Amino acid sequence: MMNFSICKQQGLAAIELTIILPFILLLIFSTAEFGRLLYQYNALNKSVRDATRYVSNYARPGDTGVLEITDDIKQRAKNLILYGFIVTGAPLLPNLSADDITISDSDPFITVSVNYPWQPIFTDSLSTFGFSNDINLSFLLVATYTMRAL
Repeated sequence: MMNFSICKQQGLAAIELTIILPFILLLIFSTAEFGRLLYQYNALNKSVRDATRYVSNYARPGDTGVLEITDDIKQRAKNLILYGFIVTGAPLLPNLSADDITISDSDPFITVSVNYPWQPIFTDSLSTFGFSNDINLSFLLVATYTMRAL
């Protein structure tokens, strides 16, 4: 003979799971997004650092004594940031374009800066269900690196 209280407990566990499951899924997905954000920010910083090293190594004093960075060197540095190599290939980060990259020099320093428009995978905005404007979850990741020219 089956105990009646065991059947009640099984139904109660299903109700508890139904109530708590959205919160558990929110925690799991937000942790995954945060990990992805940290990974992309680390990859962006590493590629900006490598590009700055490349430019500082190949920048030479011009005729007037001021640092001269050719367009070819700038393009190769941008390719280092975009693809991880000085030639084109598979992009390192989605939505990153050459327009987001700035290479500047103030003798004897070289500065490379990137404004990366980071976007989450799951949703671009968090709904407030009509109480106010939706919360935008995409933002700029800014990576800047300055190095003395060799």
